[in-house]
Amino acid sequence: MIEIDKELSCKCKGQCKNNRCACRKNRQPCSENCKCKNCTNPYNGVDVEELHICVLDSIDNYKTLTPEDLEEEWDLPCECEKVKLKDLLDDYACTQCNEIYYISFCWGEVVQDSCTWHCDVCRTCRDWREWHCETCNRCTYGVTLPCSGCGGYAH
Repeated sequence: MIEIDKELSCKCKGQCKNNRCACRKNRQPCSENCKCKNCTNPYNGVDVEELHICVLDSIDNYKTLTPEDLEEEWDLPCECEKVKLKDLLDDYACTQCNEIYYISFCWGEVVQDSCTWHCDVCRTCRDWREWHCETCNRCTYGVTLPCSGCGGYAH
């Protein structure tokens, strides 16, 4: 789950259609403190605090889910149990092995939190062996440094 800035408000003069809107860029709904008019921020009406960052970055796909979709059961990778999609929208601890899982909208599958992470900058799920290089501003594969793309190091 990402940390939410309760004081965030936008100064948009339009409808918050892109990430120039501070609220939308930070995966938050617009509030009564915002200056926008006829707001179309896709996070409006969504309880963002209850959703994994991967779901937030796929907000349009999330909003198309039907009640039937949310009740659909998914097998956990540990094979201990089946879990309803609605319970995988944020971190879910398996009742048998206590591993943490979530639904990756990026990959279209249930993933184990200790083996996968969602890059806040690239806005996509990554293997645990990847890391985000601040020098070239992309994710790179490898558990050791330097970056395979630019030769830089993590900060």
